[in-house]
Amino acid sequence: MASQKDRAPSYWAVETDHMIIPSFQLAPQQEGFLNSFLERNDARTLLVAAPGMGKTVTSIMAAGRMLARGLVDRVLLVAGHRALIDHWQSLLQSGALGHETAPGSAFVTTTYAALNRDPDRIWTDVAPRTRWLFLFEEVNLAGPDVEAIAADALNRFPGSRALFVTNEAPPIAVDTQFTFQFFGRDALSEPNTQSRLEQSAPSVGLLQRVQQKLIHLDDLSWREFEQLIANMLEAEGYCVELMKGSKDGGVDVVAIKDLGDTGLFKSVWQAKKHRLDRKVGLSLVRELADTRQEHGASKGIIVTTSFLTSGALERVERDQYQLGKVDRTDLDRWIERTLRAE
Repeated sequence: MASQKDRAPSYWAVETDHMIIPSFQLAPQQEGFLNSFLERNDARTLLVAAPGMGKTVTSIMAAGRMLARGLVDRVLLVAGHRALIDHWQSLLQSGALGHETAPGSAFVTTTYAALNRDPDRIWTDVAPRTRWLFLFEEVNLAGPDVEAIAADALNRFPGSRALFVTNEAPPIAVDTQFTFQFFGRDALSEPNTQSRLEQSAPSVGLLQRVQQKLIHLDDLSWREFEQLIANMLEAEGYCVELMKGSKDGGVDVVAIKDLGDTGLFKSVWQAKKHRLDRKVGLSLVRELADTRQEHGASKGIIVTTSFLTSGALERVERDQYQLGKVDRTDLDRWIERTLRAE
């Protein structure tokens, strides 16, 4: 057995003059997905396929064809396990899937754990205009942070694309920014697949999980907490934009509601997932007041799993028409009210 030090490194890249690109006899549903994927230019695509239906081969082919056609310069595969990365390596290096070549191409692979440990390492010495295909395999193993990882990668390299691959409901906010593709037994056996997937996604089920005490508010990740707020606002009829999680100017959620004859009401929300003993201070409320004005919103609201200091409360009460708060007590009531409405 190989020792720990003899194991493959967390990052693996192939740089050759002639990279083997798989050419394989695909099933009709695989070929249909590839044709659709290559014709479109969406930044984010979600592929859901039943187990055993060839997701790995399909994603390899997608990467190979994009490289061969000059649509991207490099491919990054992020997977949950080394085993899948090793499988990719063996298929590519053996040439078992075909004989097409793409001069000067490069595949780079890593795991979610390695990327989280050192997110900047993989971009070292990469030209800023590089066009990537980011392949997020096994996204069900990545957790909710996969969305933030993808957003950061797409922001770093404009013109790149992200393909999320899974065989079950993914731990990401499935919304209109994604192009959906489905194939396989599970995906085709029932009608309204897209709607069923959205309803079963863990991000949508957070309310029920919290209410049933399957997960505690304090155990949510910061991204799950933001998604929870967005879900509850949507349940109240708001048009919601969940921000990307980085460089968002202190805004986590933007919510707009049509009040009819009164017009549109725009609110910006700042989510603070704090311990109960860590209160939100006046400085954060001041920051929210400035952010509200910058965004041209009617109201700025801070929502927290803890409480506000007396100074912060005084400021919110003073500017109650521009500022609002949802503290731990308010949040518990909001969750219960939303679930009763459903």
